[in-house]
Amino acid sequence: MDQSPIAAARPAALPPSATLDIDVMRSVLAIAETGALTHAAQRVGRTPAALSMQLKKLEDLLGERLFERERQGMVPSAAGERLLPHARRLIEAHREAIDAFRYPSLSGTVRLGLIDDYTGGRMAEVLSGFARSHPEVIVDTIMGRTTMLVPMIEADELDLALITPGSGTSWQPADRVVHEEPIVWAAKEGGSAWRQRPVPVAVATSSCSWRRMTLETLERTNTPYRVAYQSDFIVPQQAAVMADLAVSPMPRSALLPGMRQLRPSEGFDGLGNTRIALRLGADPSPAVLALAERISDCCCALPG
Repeated sequence: MDQSPIAAARPAALPPSATLDIDVMRSVLAIAETGALTHAAQRVGRTPAALSMQLKKLEDLLGERLFERERQGMVPSAAGERLLPHARRLIEAHREAIDAFRYPSLSGTVRLGLIDDYTGGRMAEVLSGFARSHPEVIVDTIMGRTTMLVPMIEADELDLALITPGSGTSWQPADRVVHEEPIVWAAKEGGSAWRQRPVPVAVATSSCSWRRMTLETLERTNTPYRVAYQSDFIVPQQAAVMADLAVSPMPRSALLPGMRQLRPSEGFDGLGNTRIALRLGADPSPAVLALAERISDCCCALPG
């Protein structure tokens, strides 16, 4: 049986001197989250050619193909999915070590605002790592929509917040993009809601830019639809999908086990990317700046 070039070159075992470079791990994570070398290169401040070379060297070292090129972009292979949690842990451990010397003794309280769409595993890792590095800092968190969090920053009720500028909230020069990923159509694995016409959709209220993007896409492709469920929080939308009552636009990372991404070949065109920004209040304290740096670093911030 013929073997792929990577499979044929797979070593019997990694050499004892094999190492995983932190910068390469950041690149792998950026490719996985953006689905494109171009976007990933912007995140890590390299050229697409340099990222491609990094990826090839890593694949040669591991003897595994880490990404497959599909119509919707670069998707992690089985080996890539196996590597990603290790990459995240290595990056976090590196950040903890740096923080232990950069900010050796911090205390006080940091008031952090989080949007509902970004309160899952990644933020849990960020906050737990920050707590280990700075046990004397208390982080008070509040969850809400961007249109609620921004006025709280302006009123000095929050020190920093993760937001999604768009409908109703303009970008500010100091906003720092910390995360970008595709918005995809989520459907229940093996479900039939996506076949219905009009197709039932679960979306947020009218202030959400994803809602506007979704409905404009359906109208542009002449796809009959009805808004079956509305919620400003992602959990009810996920519940509607899992019950096979609707399809819903959501960040690719928000897909739960039992969900799948609908494809253009099934009549659901791409919805573009979402960008999550970090906004700080006036006169941030050293503890606020330390948490802001950790969020930016751990979430593969775009340069500038």
